[in-house]
Amino acid sequence: MNTYRIGEAATATGVTTHTIRFYEARGLLPVATRSEAGYRLYDDSDLRRLRLIHNARTLGLPLGEIQGLVDGLHGSTCADYASRLRSAVDRQRLEIDRRIEELQRVRVELETLATEAAAAFSSSQQVAECSCCLLMDDRQDSSYCQPSPPVIAHRFSNEVLEILQCDIGSRPSAPTPDDLAPFLCGASLVKGQLVIRFVPAALAAVRQFAAAECVCCGSLGWAVEETAEGVQLSISGTSEQLHVLAAAWPLPEVEL
Repeated sequence: MNTYRIGEAATATGVTTHTIRFYEARGLLPVATRSEAGYRLYDDSDLRRLRLIHNARTLGLPLGEIQGLVDGLHGSTCADYASRLRSAVDRQRLEIDRRIEELQRVRVELETLATEAAAAFSSSQQVAECSCCLLMDDRQDSSYCQPSPPVIAHRFSNEVLEILQCDIGSRPSAPTPDDLAPFLCGASLVKGQLVIRFVPAALAAVRQFAAAECVCCGSLGWAVEETAEGVQLSISGTSEQLHVLAAAWPLPEVEL
């Protein structure tokens, strides 16, 4: 019968020398004989056992199950070995099914959390004031976070509408500042105009917004143009009107 040093056994089976020693220490592999020079020596039956252990571990079988397969391995019949293998495989299949079910449940949770996080992108609510914050609060029911409406939507009070001379009831359906917020790049007051900059993809939405504002806030000037950097919305009006509008957009860097 052929004999192999531990390095040769590792190469032949795809198992590292460290792992071979570990299996030997756990009793999955018989204690190796030694050469006169003290080297561990393994034979063909040891290599077959190593391949069995390695392949079983690849399939996720726990060491306890593998121990039941290797005990008395070469002294048993093929029928006995196949019976023990089938029992171990059936138990592993049940465990895999349980884990798949658990992972599917986790996937549903992750999808829900992703949707909830997206809904909170435009929320101005403070985390400290939230009682159902993502992954932090103990929710007593199955409901998920319903972020408070952005502060932007509440800044158009009657007083503000009077300053803007805006008839909000006549505004046609169109994107709002809340809808455009994810596309904002910056804003500034330049030469008596409020200039708001957006990413290129926002062109159609910004045009729809400006067209709707021309209807309800006709006293202001609304102009949309494409630039090399993106989309630019220029609003003309009184100084007081422009300052009110600047405060309506979620841009702390607005130069007032």
